[in-house]
Amino acid sequence: TLGLDEVQAPVLLIGLGYQALAEYNLQRDETDGNILSVQYKKERLPGDLGFDPLGLSKGQGSDIKGLHNIEVNSGRLAMIGVTSFLFKEFLVKDPEIASKIL
Repeated sequence: TLGLDEVQAPVLLIGLGYQALAEYNLQRDETDGNILSVQYKKERLPGDLGFDPLGLSKGQGSDIKGLHNIEVNSGRLAMIGVTSFLFKEFLVKDPEIASKIL
């Protein structure tokens, strides 16, 4: 069987490549001619690729920067949670110690 260990690197590389290509396409129309100097537009946030299926960023009273900050903070909290699970799973092998720590 094909486990997650064998497909993790290719899937990660494809995902990072797709994200880099999407960012490049949004910044490709720069006027300075140097693609290495990224100049973000003031109305655009980094990572904003225009994917908004629920239309939360359009309409009256929409707070795009507030939604972006909520998303970043939720992602940080998720990373802290995943780190604690990984710590418990891989670093603490004794179940008695793991139950006392976490």
